Amino acid sequence: MRGINRLISCAFLAAASGFSASAPAAPVEYVRVCSLYGAQYYYSPGTSTCINANTGETRLVTEDGVVVGKTALASKVDDIDARVQRAFEGASVASALTSPDLVQGEHFGVRVNWGNAGQSNAMGVTGAAVLGEGLFSGGNGRLTGAAGVAFSGKTVGGNAGLQLTW
Repeated sequence: MRGINRLISCAFLAAASGFSASAPAAPVEYVRVCSLYGAQYYYSPGTSTCINANTGETRLVTEDGVVVGKTALASKVDDIDARVQRAFEGASVASALTSPDLVQGEHFGVRVNWGNAGQSNAMGVTGAAVLGEGLFSGGNGRLTGAAGVAFSGKTVGGNAGLQLTW
């Protein structure tokens, strides 16, 4: 009886572990290289579409020629890159909008500015002028106005403001 129990235990363990006396299954090809378009292209599983692993560019041969596109993820990355670029342009424009500093006795000033953020550069011109002095009793009080404009790539920005000092 003890021998039969051992035989049953061994059979159970072999079945539970997936042991099979049959021939091993053919290897599964998870990634197929697509050599039609150069390095880094692979076939999308189950299709004849080739995808560049670095850029997300897709290529498919049709009767009318090769159709080129992008994966959804690559399109989102391009959109994010464009947003980041616009943010850098906006930051460089903002830093190029510094107004002239007018001290006592000065009534007008112009300032040319350069701003940088990331890989974006901006050029700006700002001006300031005293609009009124001696606004309060005792001759105190001064009103100054300032305005400017700056450019970076396709981004244009400006500012304007008033300053009351006493």
